Amino acid sequence: MNSTTAFRILILVIPVVWVVIRLVPAEHPRYGNLRAIAAQAQETQSHHTEQGTTGRNKDTSDKFASLESLFKAHCQSHFTTSGYDYNHYRLAYKYGFDLTLDPDNQKMGWTSVEPHARQNWNEGIMGLWSQYRSAVLYGWEQGMKINGE
Repeated sequence: MNSTTAFRILILVIPVVWVVIRLVPAEHPRYGNLRAIAAQAQETQSHHTEQGTTGRNKDTSDKFASLESLFKAHCQSHFTTSGYDYNHYRLAYKYGFDLTLDPDNQKMGWTSVEPHARQNWNEGIMGLWSQYRSAVLYGWEQGMKINGE
């Protein structure tokens, strides 16, 4: 392999390695529960069916499902100008709802939980926090009514 070919390969490999490194999330052990909740919300969105859920996960899914009409109404009244339907915002509602499943989060108010929730919100996958914040907050509020208080 001549030097020109090696240089071309490096030019291609370096940006790919940089992108991969940037996509690997930084671990924050202190806020591991929120990261797990974010991952669970993403998984729930991609596996919208409830096949195979049992025990506590089934109860949680049932609780969330019982509130979906409220979430849909909220979405219709708050996000009609966005051009997206409820399914686009469902993950945000679920993420906010799932935050209330953590007993530590149930003891705190939204102003204490929001910075950590935002930190664990993956904008690259889930979208800009500013676009979804009110849906997450509404999910949190409804979850607190069922799970926290």
